[in-house]
Amino acid sequence: MTGLPGMAGAQGMAGAPEAPADWSPVERRLWDAFRCGAVCDLSVGDRHADDPAAPGSWGPERTVRAGVLALLLLAGPAAVPGTVRGLKLTGALVTGRFDLAGGRITDFVELRACRFDTGVLLSEAQAGTVRFDGCWLPRLDGSRLTTSGDLVLARCVVPFGVRLTDAQIGTDLIVNYLTAGCDQYKHAFSADGLTVHQDFEADRLTTYGDLSLRTAKVGGRLSLRGAELHARPGQSNCLNAARINVGSTCYLTGWLPLGPVRPHPGTHPLAVQGVVYSLRNGDPGPFYRAPQSSDPRAEEPQAPDAQDAPPVPAPRPAAETGEPMAQGSEFGDMYAQGFGEPAALGSRTLPFRAFGGVRLEDARFESACLITNAEFHLGEDQELSLRRIQTPELRFTCPTPPTGTVALSRARIGNLVDSPGAWPTNHRVRLTGFAYENLRPPEGTAFTIAQRISWLDHALDAYHPEPYEQLAAALRRDGLDEDAREVQYAKQHRRSQNLPLLSRFWCRFQDITVGYGYRPGRAAAWLVAAWLLGTLWFAGHQPPPVKVDEHPHWNAALYSASLVLPIVNLGQDGWAPAGFSQWLSAGLVMTGWLLATTAVTGATRVLQRG
Repeated sequence: MTGLPGMAGAQGMAGAPEAPADWSPVERRLWDAFRCGAVCDLSVGDRHADDPAAPGSWGPERTVRAGVLALLLLAGPAAVPGTVRGLKLTGALVTGRFDLAGGRITDFVELRACRFDTGVLLSEAQAGTVRFDGCWLPRLDGSRLTTSGDLVLARCVVPFGVRLTDAQIGTDLIVNYLTAGCDQYKHAFSADGLTVHQDFEADRLTTYGDLSLRTAKVGGRLSLRGAELHARPGQSNCLNAARINVGSTCYLTGWLPLGPVRPHPGTHPLAVQGVVYSLRNGDPGPFYRAPQSSDPRAEEPQAPDAQDAPPVPAPRPAAETGEPMAQGSEFGDMYAQGFGEPAALGSRTLPFRAFGGVRLEDARFESACLITNAEFHLGEDQELSLRRIQTPELRFTCPTPPTGTVALSRARIGNLVDSPGAWPTNHRVRLTGFAYENLRPPEGTAFTIAQRISWLDHALDAYHPEPYEQLAAALRRDGLDEDAREVQYAKQHRRSQNLPLLSRFWCRFQDITVGYGYRPGRAAAWLVAAWLLGTLWFAGHQPPPVKVDEHPHWNAALYSASLVLPIVNLGQDGWAPAGFSQWLSAGLVMTGWLLATTAVTGATRVLQRG
C-alpha cells in the first residue's frame, strides 16, 4: 500500500468518518458516495464531452487518482449504517496506474464512461462483480482474476488489448460492443484457459488482433453475434478457440438492430480514429502511459509497429449510416438483446464478420453451433477449421460461402442443418472422417439430392469414397433409399474419372448397361431389348429340333425369354441352334444372368422398403 494517497492515516481508515485531508474535493465526494453505495457522477451532461474516447481534456473537477480507487477498494472506510458500500463512478478521468493485482475486493465496482490514462491491472485479484461500462482504458490485464459475479467490459475501447488468461468468472462475462486493439504479441483479447460459469456475451465485439480462447470453458452460451474480428497482417487467425468447451450454444451469427438510440461511448468517429492513429503510428496518445507492473509475469503493453497496423475503418455515427442500435439506456444496452430463432432475424441483421482464419478445432458444444448470416473473408492459407468438433447440431447457412477452406475432418455432428450456397465450390472443403446422423434443411428451404451430390463433387479436391458413403448412410436413416442409391451411383461415377484408360472403358460399360448396379431400371430395359433382339432373330431363324419326332411347339418369343431369364423354364427345351444362332443364344444367356440379377436385386430393395 506504500505510495497510495492518504496513507498516513490508513491504519484507522475503516472507522474514519472523513476522507484524508490531502484528497481533492472530487475525491472527498467519491469517499462519501462510496460509504453509502451511491453513484458519484462527474459527467457534464453533454454526449460528446462525456465520451471518454473522444478528443478533449477533462479538468481537475473530473479527475480522480487511481490510488484513491485502490485505497477505497482494498482498505476503504466502513459503510454508513443501513447501507451497502460500493464504488460507483461515472465520467471521471482516472490518473495513474490502477493496480489491484493480487488484491481482495469485496465491494461492488461499477465504472461508467470513465477515461483511464494508464492501463488497469487486475491479475490474480479476487472480486465480486466488476463492471467497466463505456470506458476508455489503454489496456486491461486480468490474468488469473477470480470473480464471484459478473465481469463486464461492455462498450469499452481498449487500444492495447485485454488479457484474461486463466481467469475464473463466477457468473457472466459481458463484452458487448467492446473495441479492442492488440498488444505487441498481436493479441486483442487473450483469454486462453478462461472459465466462465454462465454466459460469455460478446455481441458486436470488434477486435484488431486475434481473439484467443484456447481451452476456455463456458458453462452457458458463447455469443459472438454481429462481431467483427480482424487478424493483423501476417497473422493466421482472427479467432482461435481450439479445444473450447461450451455448455450450451455457440452463436457465430448476425445481430438484429432493434431501434435507433444514441451511440454508446467509444463510437465517436474522432475517438476511433484516435485509436487507429495509435495503432498505426506507435503513438500511445495523450491518455496512455505504459504501466510498470510489479508482477513479472504480466505482459507489458507496447504499441505495435506502424507497418503492421491493420486497416481499421472508423465507423460513422448512426445518424449518417442509418444503422439502428440496440435499445436501452442513453448509450445503448450493455446486455445487447434477447436470443430468437435465426430465421426470424431476416436480412436486416448485421452479419458476423471474420477477416482471417477461424479455428474451432476439437471444440465441444453441448447444444449447438450456429454459423448463420456470417461472412468469412479468408486468404489462400487461411481456413474455417471445425476439425474434430462435437455438437448435437451444426447449423451452417451463410448467405455467401467462405473464400478459403472449410475443414470438417473427423467432426461428429448430430443434425447437420445447411444450405447449398453456404459451401465453397472450389474444391476447398475437407470432409475426411466427417460424421453426421441426420440432414435437416433450414426452415422453408430445400436441399435436393442433386444439390447434395453437387456439394460433394465441388467440395472435394480429390475422390474420397467416405463422404459419399456418409451421405448415403444419412439418407438411408431418413428412409430415402432412392436418394441413397443416387449418391452411390455418383460415387462410382466420380471414382471412374480417376482410373486408368482401360478401367474407365469398363466402368463406362457398367454405367451404360447397369448403372454400376444402382440403376435396376436401366438393367431391365436392356433385358427387354435383348429379349426383343432374340425374338426378332429367331422368328426368321428357327433352330432345328434335337429330336425330329419329339420337340415342343415352336415359339420365338418364349424361346428368347427362356434364354435371357436364367433358371426359368418356359417349355422351349429341345432346340439345337447352330452357327450364328448358337453364338447369339450364348450371348443372350450371359446377358440374361448379368442383367436379370441386377434387376431382381433392385426389385428386392423396393419390396424390402415397402
